[in-house]
Amino acid sequence: MKAIAIFVLFVGCLLVIQGYYSNKKICKKDKVLVKYVPRSVYEDQMKPAESLQTFYKSMFEDIILP
Repeated sequence: MKAIAIFVLFVGCLLVIQGYYSNKKICKKDKVLVKYVPRSVYEDQMKPAESLQTFYKSMFEDIILP
């Protein structure tokens, strides 16, 4: 009885390892492509009211005293 349990455990371990490696071959990671848009091109596409300098101007120039 003990030999059967050890045999089943061994076969189960082999099946888990085999399933892991077969799944690893199927699920290949795609290469990530990152595109960089220069800031000047980004600001040219926006309206003048939406430019980054006017949008964030109040964040850095307004002084809030506690």
